[in-house]
Amino acid sequence: MFLTICEANDYETGRCCGALAELPPLSAQDMVLCYSHAAGAELQEELQAFRIRNSAVPLILITGDGCPVSAQRQLSRYAEAVIPERKSAGALIAALQVVQDGYRIVLSGPPETRSGAEPEPPAGAAAQGGDAPARPQHGLSEREQLILAKLTEGATNKSIANELGICEATVKVHLRTCFRKIGAKNRTQAALWASGQLPPQMQRH
Repeated sequence: MFLTICEANDYETGRCCGALAELPPLSAQDMVLCYSHAAGAELQEELQAFRIRNSAVPLILITGDGCPVSAQRQLSRYAEAVIPERKSAGALIAALQVVQDGYRIVLSGPPETRSGAEPEPPAGAAAQGGDAPARPQHGLSEREQLILAKLTEGATNKSIANELGICEATVKVHLRTCFRKIGAKNRTQAALWASGQLPPQMQRH
């Protein structure tokens, strides 16, 4: 499946192996896509050994759906990007492009609290003493969220405009506003942000 996704997006694929240790010698121009259901010490050791052998080779790790976020953050020490397998094909390609451009993808989430401290309430939770949920921290309108969700599907400005019944120039204006609000520099970064931050129902809209 991953080979099909990569080849459909003009990525030249090389050798497939059952383990990282089986890979042939690599160059800094290569990029490794690793899929693993495991999330424990054995996988960490495998990744650490790979990193010792290939310190300059970018690695993208795709984890099983059962891998907790805390484990993903732990594994991100050895990879340029860690992506759960439930993410869309568009998110995977966005990650490939970001890593290929020399960037790392940092997992977002609430800061870890010290032992015994009360954790921060999740974004969108109702404020104490009130019934209305807090406004999303990114400040995106529903239409802006929808347009970003379409980016994760690989949609073009023209196709988004046709689907929403607006002109293509309006889509471009919305995208520039979205980029500013979420701190993205381009469509690829915006699509990757949307795949991890927007509600699932919005991404399936």
